Amino acid sequence: MEIRKPLNIDNFWSNNEYYAENYVEKPLTDEMIAFTENKLGYKLPQSYIELMRIQNGGNPKKEYWYNENAKENEIRIIGIAGFFGIGSNKSNSIFGKFGNKFWFDEWEYPRDLGIIIADTESGGHDMIYLDYRECGKEGEPKVSVCFAEYDNKIHVLANSFDEFLAMLVTDQELDNFFG
Repeated sequence: MEIRKPLNIDNFWSNNEYYAENYVEKPLTDEMIAFTENKLGYKLPQSYIELMRIQNGGNPKKEYWYNENAKENEIRIIGIAGFFGIGSNKSNSIFGKFGNKFWFDEWEYPRDLGIIIADTESGGHDMIYLDYRECGKEGEPKVSVCFAEYDNKIHVLANSFDEFLAMLVTDQELDNFFG
């Protein structure tokens, strides 16, 4: 098993015009965090807040979640399109046109799971959540994916946001795993 280096979140985001126009919100403030936590009813994980303080949403350089220890019947790869910014000015932000309310109301994604924080390459057929089911609204959430195409089947990807970030890989790293 390959040991991965800790993720450098200072070099996390790609520079992409589409994502800048549609995902990246204005710089995150304490007031924006308090508003979001109050409106959604969940405490955001500190590592998630730290990442969003560097850039508030966008496309990661490491675009794939990869579980190198997945068993034959488990999910091994998920392509991340973008992380929603915390705000409402961009269409793909937590409160934007294609944010949580849209996915809950239009696509009937489950509300009781937590907060949708990212979309995937599937074009809306599966979404990445901060999953508060086990920890409660104040605890440290897991990160899960919910598959709309499979009756909203939920699969836990990582036990924390930090663990989720550590499992992200680049296209090139993914190719190396499959040699």
